[in-house]
Amino acid sequence: MSGDPRVTAQVTTALAGRTDFDVTEVATPQRALQQLDDEGPFDIVVADNDTHPTGGFYLAREVRARGQMGRAVPPVVLLIARKQDAWLSDWAQADAWVCKPADPFDLAEVIAALVDGRPVPALPGIGGDPKPSLLDPDRDKAGLPTAEGGTDAAALEGGGG
Repeated sequence: MSGDPRVTAQVTTALAGRTDFDVTEVATPQRALQQLDDEGPFDIVVADNDTHPTGGFYLAREVRARGQMGRAVPPVVLLIARKQDAWLSDWAQADAWVCKPADPFDLAEVIAALVDGRPVPALPGIGGDPKPSLLDPDRDKAGLPTAEGGTDAAALEGGGG
């Protein structure tokens, strides 16, 4: 999802030659959510954070909210303008972020990894460390406080300290 033709071209170039899934292009986060709601889950969502009117952070949060309501949701990759915005990507619970302009080979590698269920590759200008929501049923596994006031011990193993 992007309203910028240059960003759309970067994503299209990254997906060139992929025949294992179809690409649906939309220009706004609201249209992307409508497509997700109407047509069911996609393999992945790639969103430009600078898309008007609400941007990719909004879209990522809304996709995660649907997942917290028990719906099947795809991983989300956010295209961000500055590496300093990575924390917002994490807050929005995107699975990965890629700094623009996106290198098509690196973006293709990130998309393939997430679609295949693999970790985000360690590449320059790419990252991902989404923070689970308090509504996320798996939040205890992330070492967040539990209802009993402690933290999940498995999350702390090997954490050094």
